[in-house]
This record gives sequence, C-alpha cells and structure tokens, in this order.
Amino acid sequence: MSKQEKIQPRKLKGFRDLLPYQARLKKTITDIIWKNAAVAGFEVIETPALEFAETLLGTGEETDKEVYRFTDAGDRSVALRFDLTVPFARYVVENFSELVFPFKKVQIGNSWRGEKPQKGRYREFCQADLDIIGVDSLSADVEVISCIMQNLNELVPQGFTMSLGHRIILSALIRTSLPTIDPSLEFKVLIVLDKLAKIGRKAVIDLLLAMPGVDAAEPEALLSRLEKKNAHGDSDLDSLKEFLSADTNALLEIDRLKETALIIRKLVDGGHGKVVVDLSIARGLGYYTGIVFETTIDGLDGFGSISSGGRYNGLVSRFSNTELAGIGGSIGVDRLLAAMEQLTEKKAAERNGAFIALAGSEGRQYGFELLKELRGLGIPSDIALKEGKLGNQFKLADKRSFAWVLTIGSEELASKTVSLKNLATGEEHRGITQDKAFAFLKN
Repeated sequence: MSKQEKIQPRKLKGFRDLLPYQARLKKTITDIIWKNAAVAGFEVIETPALEFAETLLGTGEETDKEVYRFTDAGDRSVALRFDLTVPFARYVVENFSELVFPFKKVQIGNSWRGEKPQKGRYREFCQADLDIIGVDSLSADVEVISCIMQNLNELVPQGFTMSLGHRIILSALIRTSLPTIDPSLEFKVLIVLDKLAKIGRKAVIDLLLAMPGVDAAEPEALLSRLEKKNAHGDSDLDSLKEFLSADTNALLEIDRLKETALIIRKLVDGGHGKVVVDLSIARGLGYYTGIVFETTIDGLDGFGSISSGGRYNGLVSRFSNTELAGIGGSIGVDRLLAAMEQLTEKKAAERNGAFIALAGSEGRQYGFELLKELRGLGIPSDIALKEGKLGNQFKLADKRSFAWVLTIGSEELASKTVSLKNLATGEEHRGITQDKAFAFLKN
C-alpha cells in the first residue's frame, strides 16, 4: 500500500481508546462493584448489545432520537441498546420461568447513545446496573440505592451528593400547579423541569409559559414550591403535604420518600456522600414511575451525574401481560473514570512482579522454566522477547513498572541460579538460588 493509500487512524466522535493506566483504573472500578454486588446477593446476567429496534424504542421522545438503529443484512430493524434497563425487562419476560422473584441482578456492559459528546459523556459508555424486579417495596428501593451509595463511597475520592426525587409526587405537583394544562403535556413538563440545573430558572419558566394552557403566574409558583427547602436542605415535603392534601396517593408517596431517605442516610453514614431530597430531579426517561435519583460530584459543576436510576413499575408490561414492579440504578463507569482522572493526578503504576532479562539466547529455555515457576506462584511476570543489551532490558522493565528484574547470564545458566535487582531501591542479590529469589519476590 503506497503512502497515499494509507488509512488515516481516527475514531468516531464520542468514542475513545483507553490507555493502560486508564484501563487499570476502570478495572479497579468494576472489580469493586462486582465485589459489593456479590456480597449483597445480586446475581450476574448478560444481555446482547444488539436488540430488535421495537424492543428499545418508545421509552421517551428524546431517547428515541439518540438510539443507534439500522437495517441489518437480514432486512431486520435493529438497534444498539441505549441502557441496560430496557433489555433487562425483555430478558425477564423471556426467561421468566428460570428466575426466582424478587430477582436481584447486577450487569456491567456497554451502551450507545447518539447524544452530543461532552466532558465525561461519550456515545459509547460502560454502565454498572443494580436492579431488583418482582416487588414494589420501600425495602427494595433502599437496597438498590444504598448499595450504589456504598460503591460510590469506596470509589469517589471526594464529596458527592445523591439527590432523591419522585415522579408521582412531582406529577401531582404539576397537575395541581398547572390545573388547566392538557394531561398529554405532563411528561413534557417533566422533561423541562429535569433541565432546571442545566439551563436555569428563567429558561425553564419561558419553556413552561410557551405551553398551551399555562397561565402567566403558574410556572413561577410551581418552581417556588419545587425549590422550597426545609431546615435540613431537603425539598419541603411537609409544606407539599398541605398543598397536595387532596391527593391521597401523593401523600402516601411523600411519607414513603421521607422514610426511604432516612434509612439510606443511616446506612451510608460516615462516607464521602450525602443524600438530599430534591423533587426537581425528574429523570428524562419515560419509564420511571416512582422514586428517581441522580448523583453528582461536589465541585465538578457541569460534569453531570455519575449515577442515576429509579423505580419502573410498568416497564415489563411492554413485553407481557404480567405486571412486575422494578427498581434499578446505574453507575456510569466511564463517567466515573473520567471524573477520577480529573480529580486525581496521573500516578505511575504501582511496581509489581518480576521481569526476566536474558544476556543471550542460550538462557531462553532456563528463562521460560523460571517464568513458569513464577506464574505458578501467582507472581505477575514476563520475559524479554528479544535478547539484547541488558541495559535496554532493564529500561523496558522499569517503564513497565516491574518491581524486580531476574538476570540470566552465562554464570547463572551454568549454576542454575539468578541475579536479582529491585528497581525501586537498587537492592541486588547475585547468583542466588531460585528458592531465595522467589522468597524475595513473595515478600
């Protein structure tokens, strides 16, 4: 291929490569989530990245616009999943007889959305989802949300805030505050209110005033009720109980939300994160039916949420006549990775393991014998793949952050010994037995 024919190395906008240090940090994040999920009794599942388009579409006008969809070679309309929750609802119906309910699941995998890329927001992104399906209970809400908080307390290196909202309470507030609006516009009002933190108060009021049936003073009154806080900094649920006194269901959900927040705060007390009740949190997806939440890192204004979710009691009914209540939440693994990179200085990888340097090709067989022993002991290890100057091999071992170098020269080969050097301290041991060398490496 001539120089003119070379393909330009480039990526699609919103997609990214991970360097080794980033991939290590990402694995640390997912390892912690796997560990905590297993301890809490969540079971691992997997679903395909590609679904029939009809499976994914219809959960919200804004979301539908962002779905990657196309016609495949079999003339089928297919789409890449935009989250893990909707495919999970399909999974539950297809595998209903194999599951024990209530079913607790954890899944970590990539999703795709054709939204505008921003800092920490990509078009391909990894999510870690925790869900409980088959029960509508305050305890299930607490279990999912507190497990997510526990993970974030271990992962986020500074303060963060989880904000709890509630779709039923917010819908009741909209209906009561905007009494003449067409009921079909209620979800559009929710979408507008969900943008409050991004576009500001005045822009939200202007968008509400542009809707038919909204009187001039109503948006201001609605936002005032949403923004009113109690002495603890939460949305003033007690004053809302007075305003919504005619809505029995809303009053029950207010009490449920207050108790949920109380229990979660006790469970996660002492960590980096705090829990606040903020009814302006609406979440844009159309399948939420109860409590919703978003989590942001304090001080990273404009970065967006690192975790979100909520209750979705009607989602399974898209695929079956069986009604199954669900609650779930996601930790944005790639979003959290980007945040952690921004918050912490890039650090050199921790030194670990051993590198075998060969003075000549005649030591190759002995080197691989040692390599087998090292790996059998669980010691991360590698060997020079090309013999050359020992100095260059030491430089390679140093760049790859190995802790020790085992050198095999003619003397070591003849006596079946090794020479050992600690790259961090300079400590050396020449011509020692394999057992002595392994003892140093294991300490």
